[in-house]
Amino acid sequence: MKKRVVITGGPGAGKTSLINELNTLGYPTFSEYSRTLIEKAQNEGKLNYFLSEPHRFSEALFQGRKIQFEKITEVKKAKNSSFVFYDRGIHDTYAYLKAINHHSEAWYQKVTKFQYDMVFLLEPWETIYKQDEHRLETFEEAKNYFSFIQEIYMERHRVVLVPKSSVSSRVVFIEEYLKNHE
Repeated sequence: MKKRVVITGGPGAGKTSLINELNTLGYPTFSEYSRTLIEKAQNEGKLNYFLSEPHRFSEALFQGRKIQFEKITEVKKAKNSSFVFYDRGIHDTYAYLKAINHHSEAWYQKVTKFQYDMVFLLEPWETIYKQDEHRLETFEEAKNYFSFIQEIYMERHRVVLVPKSSVSSRVVFIEEYLKNHE
């Protein structure tokens, strides 16, 4: 049976680099769905889709992440591993809404219906943080989002904090943790 593993944390903490490295090593992965939405919205002239239309953006994001969650049955076992890695999970959607005070009980109930087997959390790391055309948040805003992400996952998941280190060291940390706690 495949297990769902989320790599999450604040913006710019190294999640995507970590997911890309896991993918290079042969693990099945799902990429960050929000970048697709942000890029599409920017092509339509919306500079910050999430802040301008938080519920519409979040609904589209939720649907995309839900599809990724459900596609686990289509993932072939790779690298003699039963783990499938996600660059962010469904619960991040609620965390971001809560961070800007647009959350609701309905949104909470919607996301907490889903359960991941393990969550690896990456703290904000100013040394590697970079804004870009898709990451519009300041480092201070990234730290704020992180607190809400941490809160929602810690309610119902086993959460492991990943040390700040090189991508390869982080991969080794995750592999060792999963091997010892499978």
